[in-house]
Amino acid sequence: MRKTLLTASLLLLSATLSFGQKALVDQAWTLAKKTEKPDFKTARTTIQQALAGESAEDVKAWYVAGNIEQRVFEKENSQAQFGMAAQENEMYQALENGYKYYRKAVALDTLPNAKGKVKPKYIKNIQKDLLSNSDGYIQGGVYFFNNQQYLKAYEMWNIFIEIRELPFMANVAKDMPADSIYSMLEYNAALAALNSGDKDLTMKALLRAKGNGYEQNNVYKFIAGQYEEARDTTNLVAILNEGNELFGNLDVEATRPDGTTFMQKENYYSLRLINIYIAANDYDKAIATLNAVVANDPENPELWNVKGQLLEAQKDVAGAIACFEKALELNPTFALALGNMGRMYFNQAVEKNNELSEKITNTADFNAAKEAEVLPLYRQALPYYEKAHQLDANEREYMVALRSIYYNLNDGKNLKLIEMEMGF
Repeated sequence: MRKTLLTASLLLLSATLSFGQKALVDQAWTLAKKTEKPDFKTARTTIQQALAGESAEDVKAWYVAGNIEQRVFEKENSQAQFGMAAQENEMYQALENGYKYYRKAVALDTLPNAKGKVKPKYIKNIQKDLLSNSDGYIQGGVYFFNNQQYLKAYEMWNIFIEIRELPFMANVAKDMPADSIYSMLEYNAALAALNSGDKDLTMKALLRAKGNGYEQNNVYKFIAGQYEEARDTTNLVAILNEGNELFGNLDVEATRPDGTTFMQKENYYSLRLINIYIAANDYDKAIATLNAVVANDPENPELWNVKGQLLEAQKDVAGAIACFEKALELNPTFALALGNMGRMYFNQAVEKNNELSEKITNTADFNAAKEAEVLPLYRQALPYYEKAHQLDANEREYMVALRSIYYNLNDGKNLKLIEMEMGF
């Protein structure tokens, strides 16, 4: 008999707890639904108590939890729209929390009942809220991004993107925003991930944005940058080739050192491919790639300068000089090409001086040979270095070369001036 009474007591206690949990859910909902002065703080505390107990698998509890957050968002958003003070951080955090609660509610609402049938009670209301929140997810991402909370920004934009992919939203797809909005937000989410420093998330977001038609040139560059940082040469070469194929003929705006802008063909991908080939000592591929780029954009002085440097590395002095000359023909104030041209003659002078010093032991004969064969090369290098120094006064290489040239040409006045600049 005692055993029977004990069992009955347990059943009674269980029923009381169950009733109490349902009461908490109803109480939380009532507090949040008050027309005047809804008590969201208490409503949140109450629903959390319910979710921590037997209501953890109760679809209504999760729906109410989501609806409380929905009402917090709507209240703050309404105040913001009417120019009143709004707590933006809380507003958008409520939006994110509500989405998570609603997802759990839908999972429970779509479970079959005891008869094996699915009869959802809350999905239509949840669909309505998620659709009405579209602009909120967008603006929430903007808010968090501008406040440098990049992971939060990513989460908000990701929610917007994710909603369309949810099976229970399929029947309201016609009411969702245009595809172009999703493409833009996929790109924005990738930027947020990139700024967050989370490498895995960044690559995931970039690969999702790849191919959607929005800011694709930038997306490919970001992906290349990620592979470059990871030293993943195989994937880097693949994405650079793909990017070059897609965007190599694209006209893009570039900026000269003096701040003026001009249009040129996109060469980001090809120049990085060339650097990879050079690092691998594959000069044939480097030259072939560069020749194709120059042919596509022959009026680009930077490309001629790069080609000159590549030929110089292969000891093709005449070819390098011709390329630097072409670069300067296209842009006479191109400091880097001026410095490269000066270096060609300067290095020849140094090499010729070393050669003479090994062959000629007589001082008078050496000085005569130097006057005839070395100093003319220094004189050829001089105007290029002087102009390069005028354009880029902080470049140490130009000052070092000028100091050596003035010394060899016995130009004491200019030697003194350049040494003062160098701090001697």
